[in-house]
Amino acid sequence: CNNFCSYCIVPYVRGRERSREPEDIIAEITCMVQDGVVEVMLLGQNVNSYGKNLKQRVTFAQLLKRVEKIEGLKRIRFMTSHPKDLSDELIEVMGSSEKICHHMHLPLQSGSSRLLSVMNRHYTKEDYLLLVEKLRKAVPDIALTTDIIVGFPGETEEDFEETLDMVRK
Repeated sequence: CNNFCSYCIVPYVRGRERSREPEDIIAEITCMVQDGVVEVMLLGQNVNSYGKNLKQRVTFAQLLKRVEKIEGLKRIRFMTSHPKDLSDELIEVMGSSEKICHHMHLPLQSGSSRLLSVMNRHYTKEDYLLLVEKLRKAVPDIALTTDIIVGFPGETEEDFEETLDMVRK
């Protein structure tokens, strides 16, 4: 992960983001399907930043479109998405796909824009709510899951109440 959120050790212990070549991913999934697999999970610390380090840049949405074309594959899942990198292109692909699961794990972390800044998340609560609105419009039956940190150093009662308000929305 390249985000360096203030509370997270992942970039220090796992290193920087690395994307596999799309051809390798397609070949691996194709072999899995030939062996009888019908569902795949594309997993990364931040799948939305897929492809940024490849010689020929490929977005995660473009990769999903290619995976969807694999005959015999019935269902595609992915996680985790970072709100700052969730693109309109990916939302559009989710909305038009017949194979992508109507689920998005979109970590909120806090409903307080002040705390999100302290956490180095690079989005506000308003940005997050706009993404949720876009997702619900493109995929009306989408299931949204999230992560929330409570008790973050410096969190006030007001910050906590803002987070509760976000959960209710």
